[in-house]
Amino acid sequence: MAALDKEDVNLAWSNLKESSYFGPNILKGAIHKLFSQVFAYQSSFLKEKEDSQELYKSSYNKLINSYARGLGISPKDALYLSFMHEYLNNPSAIFDGIKDHHLEDNSPIQLINTPIQETFNDKLRFVHFKTQENLEAIVIQNLMSPFATYGGVNEAGLSVQLVQRDALKINYLGMSASFLALVILLGFNDINEVEKFLKGQQLVFHWEFHIKDSLGNYKIIAIDGQEVDIRDAKSRKIKDAFKYHLETYKKKHWPTTVSALTIDSNDIYLSLIDSKNFEVKQIHYSELFQSRQSVTTKRPRISKSIKEIFTIKNYLNHAQVAFNSNNSEECYHQLQLAIVFAKKLSGNQKFLIAKLELVFMACQYIFESHRETQQYIHQNLIKLYPSLDPYHKDLALILMQRLQILMNEEIILLESPRELKRVIFTESKLGKLAHQALKKTTLLRPNHLDFCPTSGL
Repeated sequence: MAALDKEDVNLAWSNLKESSYFGPNILKGAIHKLFSQVFAYQSSFLKEKEDSQELYKSSYNKLINSYARGLGISPKDALYLSFMHEYLNNPSAIFDGIKDHHLEDNSPIQLINTPIQETFNDKLRFVHFKTQENLEAIVIQNLMSPFATYGGVNEAGLSVQLVQRDALKINYLGMSASFLALVILLGFNDINEVEKFLKGQQLVFHWEFHIKDSLGNYKIIAIDGQEVDIRDAKSRKIKDAFKYHLETYKKKHWPTTVSALTIDSNDIYLSLIDSKNFEVKQIHYSELFQSRQSVTTKRPRISKSIKEIFTIKNYLNHAQVAFNSNNSEECYHQLQLAIVFAKKLSGNQKFLIAKLELVFMACQYIFESHRETQQYIHQNLIKLYPSLDPYHKDLALILMQRLQILMNEEIILLESPRELKRVIFTESKLGKLAHQALKKTTLLRPNHLDFCPTSGL
């Protein structure tokens, strides 16, 4: 779809360095240092693997080095880029104990949830691998990676679709999921052999490999660090994949999802959902390995409900940019606009409005220091609490406890936390001075409708 050039990479670097997913400025140096150590370890680890395992002869290192040379960057920086979309999409592995609800197992498999991807929607690429040594394959990449970032399909009719799930820790001995997906597509024509191969693999994070073949067999192989779980699945017959993409986007994941993807043995359906320009671009690749491939592109009419979702998402995007820039007034303003707009939407938007209001109160907590304001935030949290889902109730409990400590009040929680017990218990033992620091290192995530208490570090 688009060539990758140095200007693209410079834009990626700029986005990465400024991204709030690395936390506020006070934490960015430490987190970058952590990532550099991980990548240095990965590089030495993979050199050892290359000598001992036949399937790595096409070489992770060779691909990374080639990618780096083509972009005019160092191999270390190329490693940084190739892993970064995994880190950005799963901060719960870094901020211990914080769940990413958009990566839960009940999430539809068609959705791509990479936070910075919307900036590079036009940089998603279909890459055709064709060599004498390997199977012919078409893979889907993004700006960040030379591998099969989202999956692909090979000439034998074997397809791989990658779905990231919620990881609660980093496995430093693990591999890149997108690299393993590429190895499978270039080297396997039997779904059972893929199962045997993946049984012996480890990943840095938690991913599902959705594997299908031309006979209709479908396996889901989940690798969470060092743990592997394999289960049979049933292919869902969908008359209109693109319609299903939009319905899924509308019902399940908004406003965090930016694109949707369905891969079968000889078809790829991709919906690029661009909330900035209020449009959806739908691309169907069929007859993939015939002499004349068929590529159909269309831009469907956007319904009122999708426009409403796009509007909310744009407010949240602007709020995220404002928070990244430490612009409290603009962040408040964009969140208020989102809340006002959500209250005008049709249907029952109770949970959406409650989440937006919680994010707004978290923003107030971060930027405001007067006791009267803190009391006001605390009172509003108590009123809001019954309207929240269990995950956001726990986040509200964290805020309540933090405010009580900052105001030198007795810690009284409305109920016991369900999931974030360790974070809440640890923070209850910290004094006011430590909590003043925690206030400034809390990571607000409007695009995810939540925040990360960085005490998990």
